[in-house]
Amino acid sequence: MMRLIKVRGYYYYNRRVPEEMREYDTRQNIRVSLKTDSKSIALKRAVVFNEQVESYWYELVKGKVRHDNSRFSKTVKIARQLGFSYEPMSVVANLPILELVERILVLKDATLPQVEAVLGAKAIPALTIKEALKKYWELSKDKILNKPLDKVRKWENPRKRTVSNFVKAVGNKELSTITREDMLAFRDWWLGRIDKDDMNPDTANKDFIHLKVIFETVSDHLKLGLDIAHLFKKIKIKSRHKQTRLPLSTEQIKTILHSPKLELLNEQAKWFLHVAAETGARPSELTGLLPCDIILRHEIPHISIKDRKERELKTSHSEREIPLVGHALEAFKKLPEGFTRYRDKTDSLTGFLNKFLREHALLPSEKHSLYSFRHSFQDRLLAANAPDRVQAELMGHKFQRPKYGHGASLSQKLEYLEKVAIKNPEVNKVIT
Repeated sequence: MMRLIKVRGYYYYNRRVPEEMREYDTRQNIRVSLKTDSKSIALKRAVVFNEQVESYWYELVKGKVRHDNSRFSKTVKIARQLGFSYEPMSVVANLPILELVERILVLKDATLPQVEAVLGAKAIPALTIKEALKKYWELSKDKILNKPLDKVRKWENPRKRTVSNFVKAVGNKELSTITREDMLAFRDWWLGRIDKDDMNPDTANKDFIHLKVIFETVSDHLKLGLDIAHLFKKIKIKSRHKQTRLPLSTEQIKTILHSPKLELLNEQAKWFLHVAAETGARPSELTGLLPCDIILRHEIPHISIKDRKERELKTSHSEREIPLVGHALEAFKKLPEGFTRYRDKTDSLTGFLNKFLREHALLPSEKHSLYSFRHSFQDRLLAANAPDRVQAELMGHKFQRPKYGHGASLSQKLEYLEKVAIKNPEVNKVIT
């Protein structure tokens, strides 16, 4: 009984699932790393592992149950409760003698599941790439805890695309069998797309980053032993010079805000453009504003951008207060409850507005977008000679020098916002 294959210097147990077992175990093939480059050691471990596999199949037939990866996860949990990390039997058999004895001693009066957990008598589950993504969702719940649905989708979608791209390039292989050659094939697949469709290499590099995290997370949890560092070594594709969005000039902003075409928009979308121009705030910050964040009955009307459990800000520096002037003050007098129609639907709003502005020729070039309002706001602050700290606190950026005191007051911020406010061309003064 050989059932060994060698991949890049290391041996793997490799066995096709017999036809008579397909009713209970639908996998085509079982391939598990024996974690050795020694053939003699691999042969010994393969014999042990083969016994596990056949014992496992016997359990399936006896209990008339189908192969289920979750059963292995329960085994891992039991092992941890007994004070041991789970290792497959092939590894347990080669543990230092003291640790092996310790594992055996703890098994006095133990249950069968406890014996299986401590001695590694359960076969490591064979997960396909698509199944690994489902497992990754389970293991990454902390990353989307309390996030609104639109942010959950925004986090999940690029990872779904990554796995879909990998499957197109390499196939829906079992995770434990992924090799360096597979990763290089995926890189070549991306190089072809970049050349053919003139895509940005950064798109491919994001796929590599997402895939690395997925593989590493699942492999570590299930102890698959993937050599992540080797798989992803020097796989990144050289990036082009990053093309940033262009800012809009003040005159271009006036043309947009006073265009009669804006009357085709719903009221909240129309006023959103005005607020974005006068505050420079990120779209998600504006759609996330609650009525209590819009303070109109104050000596200096302002909005308060806060980090909330259900609406996390991009960075810790993003928390800030922005005085309302000109179009922004007028907008919030009309909408004191905020942008309720688009709360937690930022992507829908930005996609809709970018499409509207392009279809009605209100953007001067393809390099301009809704986010150009924010770039313009930064440029106007710079032109008004606003101090670096005032600029940082209005933009929600990190202040690069040691931060002392309470920072700029509302009145100090107001002084510079009045200088950069968009003037109403009809009366040639700031709207108040």
